[in-house]
Amino acid sequence: MQRETIKIATDVLIIGAGSSGLWTAKHLKELDADLKVTMVDKSAADWGGLMTMSEGDFDAVTPDEHIDEWVQDLVYYWDGLCDQALMETLFKASYDRLCEYEKLGCRYIRKENGNPKGIPQRGLDHIKLCITEVKGTGGEDMRDSLNGEMKRLEVDRIGRVMITELLKENGHIIGAVGFNTRTGDFYQFDAKAVVICCGRGGWKTSYGKNTSTGEGLRLAYEAGAKLTNMEFGQVWNVPKLFSWEGQTILLPLGAKFVNAKGESFMDRYSPVLKGNTDPHYTTMAMALETRAGRGPIYFDTTGLKDEDRQYVQPTGGWQVLNHEKLKAIGIDFFKGRTEWQPQLFTSFGGVVADAYGRTCVDGLYAAGRSRFLDAGVYIGGFDLSTTSTSGYLAAEGVAQYLHDKGDSIVGAVPDDVINEKKSALEAEMDHNGIACKDVLRKIQEIIFPHSVCILKTEASLSTALTQLLQLKEEILPEMGAGDPHYLMKKKEVEAIMMVTEMFLRTSLERKETRGGHYRADYPTRNNDTWLGWLQLQKQNDNLTMTFAPVPIDTYKHPLERYYQDNFDFPVEG
Repeated sequence: MQRETIKIATDVLIIGAGSSGLWTAKHLKELDADLKVTMVDKSAADWGGLMTMSEGDFDAVTPDEHIDEWVQDLVYYWDGLCDQALMETLFKASYDRLCEYEKLGCRYIRKENGNPKGIPQRGLDHIKLCITEVKGTGGEDMRDSLNGEMKRLEVDRIGRVMITELLKENGHIIGAVGFNTRTGDFYQFDAKAVVICCGRGGWKTSYGKNTSTGEGLRLAYEAGAKLTNMEFGQVWNVPKLFSWEGQTILLPLGAKFVNAKGESFMDRYSPVLKGNTDPHYTTMAMALETRAGRGPIYFDTTGLKDEDRQYVQPTGGWQVLNHEKLKAIGIDFFKGRTEWQPQLFTSFGGVVADAYGRTCVDGLYAAGRSRFLDAGVYIGGFDLSTTSTSGYLAAEGVAQYLHDKGDSIVGAVPDDVINEKKSALEAEMDHNGIACKDVLRKIQEIIFPHSVCILKTEASLSTALTQLLQLKEEILPEMGAGDPHYLMKKKEVEAIMMVTEMFLRTSLERKETRGGHYRADYPTRNNDTWLGWLQLQKQNDNLTMTFAPVPIDTYKHPLERYYQDNFDFPVEG
């Protein structure tokens, strides 16, 4: 079947219509109103990404706080795997972004002195989460305000198009190709710079994470960019029967996790922090409690004070629907216990880039959750903060690149090469084979066991990698599409396969425990060998792995304490 070819020329192509993509586009047009900025997304052009599912709570260093203290908290929280200069730059931009949201109509609770009200996070000394006035629609308000800015600034937006490959000429990026996920039409974008603003890699789980599959990481990797932090996976604790948002606020206000005996089991593993800690440590304990026969695990909100419920009880959006449906069957989420379980959501891995989004590939930039920041643990409000600040700063990096390069950014891929790429995509979307969902399920069955994604060991990881490589060799090539929609699903599963393999290989390589990476057979930290980042890059069609030490001697803040020292987990063989 012959499909149309659509060619679009632009100055900057932004891949991803979520928070970081919107902020990149917004600031680019503010810097130069004459720039042609085009945003493309595999979903609807105005859907807003995972920001839409959030509460809207936001980490910002307020005028009465000190950025150095926030960075010191992260150095401690991330067990030393903190790019201090990068985080200082991002935090410096955080409060201005919060204020911009307020100017656009988003509302945050402020104290009598005018500064936002903050909820302390993870038992840290300084980092706090600024909370929205309206519970349940904060993310939707952010999305709507930024989409309004896209219309005002005349940013070109294209939805239902999946980018499958970046175009490269003489060492620099000059555009991308992809297809419409409904019509199958082929798209060719000519651009002077490309910014990847997609989500992380993931495994299409629940709770709004079904869109994060890693195709942005795959695009960057195939173009020669470096990826890092791939051994860190976001393992969250979630309600077993429904979705919810806000445990990062609920825990500091008195909620707790208990086992089947009603014991606040985190007291056993962390007498200092108890339950007010990162979900990755909680899920480690949940897995251990279940193994010991003390499951299932419950989230107990009976300890909340009446005056604090105003900060968490939803007043709009999807959470109100959840709350009303639960109450109709006799469950009051804020005054009872509900069963919860660990769930592997997404990878923490991302593209290596500087504070202004520059990667090692000329003309390729990254912002938001597609770039690396977290070291396997998470703070509430961190993503909404860093997607806005990294998008804002990436715009400055791109603008400077365009100014410096000027008319020297030229290049074109020959028509016959473009036609080959189109023909290959058309052949894929017209080919039937093994259903994408069946291949995905097999990947999930390999990666989801606690012994692989939470309580890692040499034996469990090696077995999983052997199974995955067999699946990659024997089953993945037989996966079919049959139409444009399922070609999108096929490309997602191919990216998930890549992310999974990188997760297993780097988890095997890092023989220590740090942040959210817990090796049960190497349960202690090893700074002599592993204080640094594992970086992956495609060279001569092969995956290469190198180690980049943390340049602690050049950083402002020394390593004096480690968050993982608050926990005592058993050693396994």
